[in-house]
Amino acid sequence: MQVHKLCLLSLLIILFGSQPSFAVKFNFKSFDGSDLVFLGDAELGAAPDGTSRSGSLSMTRDDPFSHGRGLYINPILFKPSNSSPSSTPYPFETSFTFSIKPQKTNPIPGHGLAFVIVPEATHDVAGPAGFLGFLNRTNNGNPNNHAFAVEFDVVQDKSLGDINDNHVGIDVNSVVSVVSEKAGYWVRARREWSFQEVKLSSGDKYKAWIEYRKQRLTVTIAPEDVKKPKRPLIDTNIDLSNVFLEKMHAGFSGAMGRGIERHEIWSWGFKNTAKK
Repeated sequence: MQVHKLCLLSLLIILFGSQPSFAVKFNFKSFDGSDLVFLGDAELGAAPDGTSRSGSLSMTRDDPFSHGRGLYINPILFKPSNSSPSSTPYPFETSFTFSIKPQKTNPIPGHGLAFVIVPEATHDVAGPAGFLGFLNRTNNGNPNNHAFAVEFDVVQDKSLGDINDNHVGIDVNSVVSVVSEKAGYWVRARREWSFQEVKLSSGDKYKAWIEYRKQRLTVTIAPEDVKKPKRPLIDTNIDLSNVFLEKMHAGFSGAMGRGIERHEIWSWGFKNTAKK
């Protein structure tokens, strides 16, 4: 009998000891202003009636060169405490629903939004237009930024290496993307894959999934009502060990140039896992 108890105890230790623990986990179905830090022009989105709120997180206001950041209120543990600067970051995954909508009276896009992971909850390092509220002209490309982003860019700025005016890119310490792809998603039918382009600045709602594990980063997007595609838009190896600090802030940024548009996040889920 005692042997059976010991075997059961050992089995429980193996099962529960191997389960991931969450450094942080949350899921916002909409936003009411709690658990967020609003920086720059970021605010709760306005409803069409102009007097109430829509439940979205908006990074810009209806003014040229508006830009802002909306971040989770608490810093998130991305590495083990007291680890070395080059230690391996915890795996993380996030998903969110977003829309980019130019004003009907001024249909010029300008410029886009990004999911960001940054070292501090500040707006001082951010700039408008092609810098997407993520970095600015003076710090762009500085390896000491310790900044990561996935951008959803709707203006082609050739000076910043943009491939077109409708793309998704991976940014590390710079808005010059290390990897970028035309915005869209993959559909498989009859054992063949076909690519469906989407227009990020259509005003439609899209969902994005970002996952990082063992130096592999995947980014997938699709219209809000489409199930997550099995083939990601971006699938790349990237080492973020020297980019991430022990604690970082996660959230969103967005920016405009002269063109006026809304950059809104409608829902957001995030989890950061570590083996016990």
